Amino acid sequence: MEKGTLRCARCNTELKGTFCYNCGEKRIEAKDKNFIHFLEEAISSVFVADGKFFKTIKLLVTNPGELTKSFVIGIRKEYLTPLQLFFFANLIYFIFPLISTFNTSLDVQMHQLPYSNSIRPIVESYIQTNDLDMGNFQAEFEKVSASNGKLLLIVLVILQGLFLKVIFWKTKRLFLVDFLAASAYFYGFYILFVLVLFPAIVILFSKIFDFSMSTLFNELTISIVFLLIIVFYMFFLIRKAFEVDNLGAIWRSVLLGLFIIPSFIIYRYILFWVTFWMVT
Repeated sequence: MEKGTLRCARCNTELKGTFCYNCGEKRIEAKDKNFIHFLEEAISSVFVADGKFFKTIKLLVTNPGELTKSFVIGIRKEYLTPLQLFFFANLIYFIFPLISTFNTSLDVQMHQLPYSNSIRPIVESYIQTNDLDMGNFQAEFEKVSASNGKLLLIVLVILQGLFLKVIFWKTKRLFLVDFLAASAYFYGFYILFVLVLFPAIVILFSKIFDFSMSTLFNELTISIVFLLIIVFYMFFLIRKAFEVDNLGAIWRSVLLGLFIIPSFIIYRYILFWVTFWMVT
């Protein structure tokens, strides 16, 4: 054996690169044994991410649109796929539902939404026909709705992806799947950092400095802050991912921010019927 020849620890085949061409075993280097790399591999093994987790999360925050741009041009091995990221974010939100943005009470469904007049008689008729107690039915409905609300978030991804396709209808080089990828990456960011990390930090500071969150944030304030985050993030995502100028990114991101309202209404309508079907 030549001096300095590297061989696979598993099958003793001479190595020509990082991985053994015979059995696929990776050559271990010093950097593979540091603690950060160990944590990355641990998280990657849980989420089948193959070492892409931290790289994806970093770009998601520091360079909006880069993940989508890479997906569009065909660079997909380096990062989590859009659905991997979205379902990871969904899982975290399922475990830590600090803000119930996507949950909707039965009272809201029946009285405060544009379609309420059409579903209210259906609920009342079902309760009357089956001689049920409204309070018990409401408690069961909202319990099931809380779980369904997180599982049905994919509806919002699809709706936003379709809307992106509409506002880019003249761009023939882009396909629906490209816009769905952008939407999935956006909602991955929105869930992880706006609905989980941000309220977690606020709750932590409220405990440390002993103040009530309601003194700083009410429903209107939160809605405005979240809308601004959506518009600003989508501005950078659209400009980077789809290579449009500032003006094009501005009007499209504003439209997307406004589209959040009807998309949430559609989402809640679907949520109502799925939940109603499950509890009846």
